[in-house]
Amino acid sequence: MPRLGIIAGGGLLPEILVQRCHAAGRPVFVAALKGQGDAGRFSGTEVETFRLGAVGGIIKRLKSLDITDIVLSGAVQRPRAADLIPDLWSARFLARTKALGRGDDGLLTAILTALEDQEGFRVLAPHDLAPDLLTPAGTLSVQALSREMARDLAAGIAGARAHGRRDAGQAVIAAGGRVVAWEGPQGTEAMIAAAGLEARGGILVKAMKPGQEPRVDLPAVGPDTVDQAVAAGLHGISVEAGRSLTLDRDEMIRRADAAGLAVHGFTDGDRDGGAA
Repeated sequence: MPRLGIIAGGGLLPEILVQRCHAAGRPVFVAALKGQGDAGRFSGTEVETFRLGAVGGIIKRLKSLDITDIVLSGAVQRPRAADLIPDLWSARFLARTKALGRGDDGLLTAILTALEDQEGFRVLAPHDLAPDLLTPAGTLSVQALSREMARDLAAGIAGARAHGRRDAGQAVIAAGGRVVAWEGPQGTEAMIAAAGLEARGGILVKAMKPGQEPRVDLPAVGPDTVDQAVAAGLHGISVEAGRSLTLDRDEMIRRADAAGLAVHGFTDGDRDGGAA
């Protein structure tokens, strides 16, 4: 199998992809983004660290290794200003595309287009390598959604869709039949931590943004999301079936069941407030 290049942000997903490559006997190189997680977590793998603004340096290194298949994975938190200083490739890309004015989705789409059309890479989605990470539909935990939670889910789906159309985020918390918290640039964890008392008893809802490029930045939840939800007093987590990732699902469900938390993969049928 050809060597895979993984451009890695933070979180669990890049580690899972490296593990899958090792299990399949596929060689892999990790370009770890500086400040987005410990590069030492990729044991037994060739890793180099790059600033977020040094896209040209990443491209040069990938080509030196004859890598053509790449995947972008993991969360990217707001970096230090020094890490954003563009190298020559990045500066030319930004000047040519004006991508900074297109929002997060527009920027990511422009980057993927440049990597494929100009640099000759094939950009894969994480679920091309690990399709079992896609969230299945319905109840995943022992605890199912109550009627009240189903109503909150319907409100959360509508709120997450509207939030995504604004390219403002993928996640909301709904409680009492309305959205009470919206994800900002700091991410889902920060939203949950800041949600406050009105979120208690509510449900975290994450959905892919309408029109989003599906090969990068799919909504994702994992064991840590359960811990954060439990600490905030939430009663459920629901992510879009087939259009989101559940990472380390067995451990995630084990923790959810231990806490009595409902985990659910929602579909369009959940928009009317009927419990699955």
